[in-house]
Amino acid sequence: MPPAGVVVAIALLVIGVCALVIRRDLVFKLLALGMVNSSTILLLISLDSRRSTTAPIVPPSAMAAVVDPLPQALVLAAIVINFAILALALVFVMVLAERYHTTDAGRIERAVAQEDER
Repeated sequence: MPPAGVVVAIALLVIGVCALVIRRDLVFKLLALGMVNSSTILLLISLDSRRSTTAPIVPPSAMAAVVDPLPQALVLAAIVINFAILALALVFVMVLAERYHTTDAGRIERAVAQEDER
């Protein structure tokens, strides 16, 4: 039986990918992208979690198991990078919404196609 965090992460991943495919609104697509990001981070944390381990900061005894700090550092870097990507994507959506007066991807594509025909 997989840990509960893995099951929740897979469920969030499926919901996020479905929302990316089904929804046409760009803001909802960004929210779904954030959900996919959160699910991958939860999956990495859940897979690396071990019971009866100590933090690597505290000097361990000779027989104590220590948690590997590298996945934690990678997850922290992923959180920061994905926050920056989502913030930049939100700025792009705001610019598109200001220019085309909608956040619907289909309407924006049609408006861009009409501009290209001119």
